[in-house]
Formats: sequence, structure tokens, C-alpha cells
Amino acid sequence: MEFNCKVKIVDAIMGAGKSQSIINLINNSDEDDRFLVITSYLDEVKRYRDSCPQKKFKAPKFENNKSKLDSLKKLIISGQNICSTHSLFNKFDNDLIEICRAANYTLILDEVHEVIQPYNLAYKDFQTLMTYCDIDENTKQLVWKESEKDYNGDKFAEEKRLVDLGALVVFSGNLMCWLFPVEVFNSFRNIYILTYRFDLQLQRYYYDYYGLAYTYMSVDGNDLNNYHLIPYDKDKNYIKYDYSKLIHICENEKMLQIGDTQTALSKTWYDNNKDGIAMKTLKNNVYNFFNNICKAKSTDNIWTTFKDYETKLRGKGYSKGFLPLNCRATNDYRTRTNVAYTINRYLNPYIKQFFVSNGIDIDEDGYAMSEMLQFLWRSAIREGQEINVYIPSIRMRKLLEQWIKDNPLVE
Repeated sequence: MEFNCKVKIVDAIMGAGKSQSIINLINNSDEDDRFLVITSYLDEVKRYRDSCPQKKFKAPKFENNKSKLDSLKKLIISGQNICSTHSLFNKFDNDLIEICRAANYTLILDEVHEVIQPYNLAYKDFQTLMTYCDIDENTKQLVWKESEKDYNGDKFAEEKRLVDLGALVVFSGNLMCWLFPVEVFNSFRNIYILTYRFDLQLQRYYYDYYGLAYTYMSVDGNDLNNYHLIPYDKDKNYIKYDYSKLIHICENEKMLQIGDTQTALSKTWYDNNKDGIAMKTLKNNVYNFFNNICKAKSTDNIWTTFKDYETKLRGKGYSKGFLPLNCRATNDYRTRTNVAYTINRYLNPYIKQFFVSNGIDIDEDGYAMSEMLQFLWRSAIREGQEINVYIPSIRMRKLLEQWIKDNPLVE
């Protein structure tokens, strides 16, 4: 089946068969079709290599004192099918963009890519940088001045590299963001992005900012060999389980008191309470949830918090179950039945300000809900199994309850 739009968003709930659909698409492709598959984890790299033997997928590697980026360039020039990680994808440079443009590859992104970050520079350094740069009136990108093109100093070497990639933009006076170089996406023949609720994610806002067109697709099938891509029907219910019966949300009033305001358990809340009684109370609540309410083995548990506060909340019976809050695209924890999601997720205010200042509407609750679902679906819920969840933030808990209500199983 052909889909005319270059960028295809394969949008389906976690565990629906997105990766397997793409594996089948690759295995059914023409012999001359070339693929670059980008995934989050090395075990998923192995999965693609093992599942598509005829394509003989290669992984970039360090060799002969050359970097993985050099290896990736060599593999593309030689026409190999390649599977690698998001961390290497972030290192694309102008040479690799031109190599890809000439090589006619299809890009597979197994989960959205990190496409925007605040770029922090001291005000005096920003003022000095601006003596070397102009600001493009249309894109707000920094452009290195022709008169300064021979700059070879150390202080702004990294900034010059990013400016040359078109990756630094200025907004609201002297604020800057790093944006993933959009020309990377323009250098591929086709692009497939595998995710859920793309409409609520930063990469969607990024595409809208650059005016990149995309079309939605979904998946169908009930067997490894017959999962396949289908046109997306926004009116169709793709839910396969009754999540109201599978997701058991902790309702212990005492344990929920700590998150009973709209902004409780946000990053700012953590920063303000890092050495106070509230942090100790939260740790006790997490301990109580796993050890007394769930009475669980440590191998049944996963939990998350902000990276800087993992050690503050770590405790007996669950410490080894910690996962980063942005954990995606791994099935390694699909047997875990108890989940503690101890944060209240908000967009970085500078990222929000960047998009809003450029006329892009942001659904911050939708973003928070989408990020939480990605984490919860690392657990046994992705296999249709029951899970127990502790979500102390009233805001995040209500978002989950509303999502369950809005996504019923339709027989």
C-alpha cells in the first residue's frame, strides 16, 4: 500500500504492533530499498537485525580510531541497511545530511526524537556571540556572519557548529533554543515515526513550526507475520482492553495528600522540598505502596522521579526498579505489575514560551498525559495484564482517570 506523504506517523497505543508492522514492511520491501532504523535501546537494534535477516542490518561501531558517526557515514555510502540509536542520530552533521540526501534512504524512528532543548548561555556570552552572528528575520535562526566565517576560536566553537547546522534560534529577546537540524528530515526519501498520540508531543509542535507535512497511519493484525500499516481513522476505536478493569489506581487518602494541589510534585516542588519533611513523606509513601499495599517482590516494581531526586526516594524493595521518566520503546519491564509515578509533568517553560511565541498552540495537560502513558506502558499493562499504580499528583491522577474514561473497550 502506498502513502503519498513523505512523513508517516504510525500512531497506535503501546503494544499494538507498530514495530512488528514496520519489520514486516521492511521484509516485504524491494531488494534495493535501503533503511536507517533509529531506536532507543541496543536490544531493539538486535531485534531489527534478527527479524530482517535478508536486509543484513549493520550497526555503526568504533573501528580504526574512527567514531561511530564516521562508521555511519561509511555504511550509508556503501548502501547498507543500518540500525542504530537515538543518541547517534543526534550527531548528524552537514556532511551526513548531504550523504543521506544522495542515498535515497527510508528513515524509521521507533519513538519520537528529542528535537528541542533550551540552550543556556550567560548574558555576557550571548552578547559576545551576537557580534559573530545575525538573526534570520523569518526563521529566527542564528546565522554566522560572512565577515566572521573564518572564526576558529575555542570559546564559541560548539555554537558555531550548531549555527552552521541551523540548530540555534533566538526568541523573546535573548533566549535561545537548540532545535534538531530540520534538514536531517529533509534528507530522507520516506520517514516513518512510531509513537502514540503524536498530536500531543514536542516533535509534532516542531514539525508544525517548520511547516513539515505529515500524515497519520495505524496498524492492524493479530499475528507477528500479518501486522501491517493501515490508513488512520480518527473515528475508529483502536482500544483492545478494558483499562478500567486493568489499571488499579491507589486510593489511600493519606498517601495522596502530598499531591493534593495542582502544582504539587512538579520539578519546582521537588526543588523547594528537597531537604524537607515532604520528601521524606513521599519516600515513605512509595515504600508503603510497594512493600505493604502491593506486598510485591522487587522484580515486580518500576518507579520514576526526576533524575536529580532518585537517591532521595530510593528505598528497600524497589530501588532497582527505577526507570528514567522519559523511558520509551523498551519491552524489558513488561512483566512488572506495580508502578509508582511520583511526578507532576510540565513542559519546560522556555520550550513552551518558544512555541507559543511562534504561534504554536500547546496542550500542556495532553503532553503530560502522553508522557505518563508512555511510562506506564513499560509495565505489564502493555500485555493486557492488571497493574497497580501509585500516582500521588492529583493533576496526573485525574488525567489518567479521564484517559481511561475516554478510551473504553468497544465490543
